[in-house]
Amino acid sequence: MKDINYRFSPNVSPKTISRVKQIDKLLDFILPKPVQAPVIPIKTIAITQLAHIGDLILMLPALKKIKMLGNYHINLVVSSQNYLIASKLTFIDSVSVVDAPYFARGKKVSYFKFISQLRKIKADLVFDCRGDLRNNIFIKLFTKKKIFAGYNVGGGDAVLDVVLPYGHNKHITGLLDPLFDFLSLPEVDLSSCWSPNNIPYEEIKGHVFPDEFIVVHLGAGAKSRQWGVKNFTETIKAVSDFIPVYVLGINADASEEEIEELASIPNVTVCIGKYSILQSMYILKHCSLFLGLDSGFSHIAAMFKKKVIVLFSGAANQDVWKPFNFYNNQVTVVKRPVPCDFITGCGKLVCADNICMKEIYPIEVIKLLQEHLENKISSF
Repeated sequence: MKDINYRFSPNVSPKTISRVKQIDKLLDFILPKPVQAPVIPIKTIAITQLAHIGDLILMLPALKKIKMLGNYHINLVVSSQNYLIASKLTFIDSVSVVDAPYFARGKKVSYFKFISQLRKIKADLVFDCRGDLRNNIFIKLFTKKKIFAGYNVGGGDAVLDVVLPYGHNKHITGLLDPLFDFLSLPEVDLSSCWSPNNIPYEEIKGHVFPDEFIVVHLGAGAKSRQWGVKNFTETIKAVSDFIPVYVLGINADASEEEIEELASIPNVTVCIGKYSILQSMYILKHCSLFLGLDSGFSHIAAMFKKKVIVLFSGAANQDVWKPFNFYNNQVTVVKRPVPCDFITGCGKLVCADNICMKEIYPIEVIKLLQEHLENKISSF
């Protein structure tokens, strides 16, 4: 068995890592890999991204690049959580829904349904960008394809027809670069492929937005990445005297009392739980500045090429997962280095201490917002 440079979060137990490696050895014995991958004409490509909204958003410039450079029919395979966004992408030919039970958050998904969804996927080439043993095995067994390409960094080397080189510690927007090489597509900078108009949205009618305003998004999918409504409220109070503030999030992001307090602040519009995700994206499209956490909405704001301030936890590697910069100083990352983030990120969804977020104080965030506003005024 060849030596594999695995990619595991620090919170993955040694027992689980050992189990993955043992399964890899068994698969390598049962399924000896051919000397050469099959060579066939490729017309249809299914790209599977079964994880969460931020993972999908960060792929979009690369997906647009494929459509610009290659005459392929692209079927984007996503979770039902991401279908609403994916189905509105004008540069994608088709979208399929596949819900992996091990990626589901807050809901139960049956393996029977998961397998039946996979059986509907058919393409000349299936490419999975996750590098996950579970993805690799299920996609191998239950999709119809001529070539299965992907990464072996989470296990499943033997089930892949084409193992692509994984860019360890590179920004996640480059995740499809090895696929471009495999397809012999020319090198083109992602920034030149992407326009804010490529992001879908749904217009909000009957509301007149100010010419300049800030969006503050309260939520993050993992509790370890949250900052606390109290901190956001203090920050919003300090800047709302100078510029209107729109507060976004879902109902779970704030209590009724917290929402009432936010709504009582002059010059603040609370939109928590009021709009759909596509309508919320319309608000981002028109804002001047975005403040949020390590979440899908911070990535969406960056894809709109807005100025973004993101409060980044120690759960993930910021060099890999921070929002993408389309221009200098577009994204400002506020992060407290702590011993337990291991630089690579601790990988925890829940943290009892949450010290990396507790050590980010409102006064610092307020100062950053004020500096941006002052710079914006002086540029006129």
